[in-house]
Amino acid sequence: MSEGILVSPEFADDPVLAGVAEGLATISEGAKGECVVTLQKALTALGVVLRPDGSFGPKTREALQRWQNSMGIAESGVLDSETILLLDKMLSDVRKSNLNDAIARAVGANPNRPAPAPRSAPIRAEMPNDSRFFTDASALPSVGPAAVEDADTPPPAGDRIKPLVAPGTPLAADRQEMLGRLQEVIGGDYATNAALARIVGLGRFHSGKLLPNLVTLASKKRHPELMLQGGIDSDLMVRQTIRHVDNPLRVQQGLGRGTCGAGVIEYLLLRRDPTEFVRLVEGITGFSGEVALRSGRTLKLPRTAIPRDESERVDIDRLFQSTIMNHATAMSWIFDYDNAKDDESFWASVRGNSQMPLWGFCSMYEDIVGQSWSTISVLGRSVEKLAEDIIAEVDRGERVPVILRFTSLHWLSVDRVVRGSNGHVASWILRNPWGWDDGTGIPPRQPMPEGYGLVRMSSADFLNALFGAVVRS
Repeated sequence: MSEGILVSPEFADDPVLAGVAEGLATISEGAKGECVVTLQKALTALGVVLRPDGSFGPKTREALQRWQNSMGIAESGVLDSETILLLDKMLSDVRKSNLNDAIARAVGANPNRPAPAPRSAPIRAEMPNDSRFFTDASALPSVGPAAVEDADTPPPAGDRIKPLVAPGTPLAADRQEMLGRLQEVIGGDYATNAALARIVGLGRFHSGKLLPNLVTLASKKRHPELMLQGGIDSDLMVRQTIRHVDNPLRVQQGLGRGTCGAGVIEYLLLRRDPTEFVRLVEGITGFSGEVALRSGRTLKLPRTAIPRDESERVDIDRLFQSTIMNHATAMSWIFDYDNAKDDESFWASVRGNSQMPLWGFCSMYEDIVGQSWSTISVLGRSVEKLAEDIIAEVDRGERVPVILRFTSLHWLSVDRVVRGSNGHVASWILRNPWGWDDGTGIPPRQPMPEGYGLVRMSSADFLNALFGAVVRS
């Protein structure tokens, strides 16, 4: 590689980082902006756990120092020419390795499987009366990180749905029995009992299939690999699902994961049809690991989604989003999505970004909700016309999935619009699937007081960042 030339797309597309590579500048603690986000994502891609927030603070400096130490270069904590060129080379090597592995898997090979060792003599199987047959539990392999801390997260006061029944309306006897079965599974978990009380108080269990679907999820045992590989027991799945039904704003795409599109689909489904969300969760975490969508297409859980990671998502988010990614990325019928690496989709193998394209999102969303949707983008119409179509959807009560230009293209959802005194849209309220957003970086935006990834963006800034959307046909 020639000195000063960056080859990985995430670096080569950033003029500030190109200047660092040429020795014209350095980036250190106190810096902010898109170049910092790109650095943080690069470190994450290389195995350093770090939240890409666009702010070069002490945690980013320490993370960079750890990586520099691992590579045997000066632990300056500063992004200089030597460091970025080495980062660039490592990223490029990872991309090539991912592409080669993906191609090998596509033709049925397993590049990571070692050749069988030669055997000089038959190996006698150990019998139950052999002392070595019994393995102490302490010697069993670890299932990885523990569950993410999951305290009570009530929806913001202005976010709760209107009660479906009059306050104090009792459940029918059969539904009271079903509720009792759920409560047995929940036990003394305060956060889930609080969420359940809010759901009951709004009358969401008084009719429909939401309560029966949750009871089915609670009554059937989950796939054994969930416990063996991820330490996820059946009751934990039920508790997390109930909390998501109570507050869809809990959904997070996870640190260092390109699952923004899947996170938006999960959030919108919980908003639109939580009953269907519960049914899909029950299917993909069941013994078969798959479930039929309303379109007839089959949704199947990839086994790489089961082990916990360092993305700070609760288990239900990781499992559901990985399943969506496995079916909605480019060439997903050949390249399986690998959650552990956040790659193995076609684009991830080529560019290191597990992108969900507009058409992939639209097709997946149609399959899930059973309705016809269309993609619109600046490639086919003016941004003003695009905004008009989105506003029309919002006025019909829809939350609209949109793709905006952040560091790279990024999926969010338009939750509502705010009009000025002249009736024109003055600002847009969006939900970032990160689950948090401090407003750092491009495009300009302001965090909403309630948090949860909700931000306000001026109409001018929204139009400048808008690339595309998915709307009803």
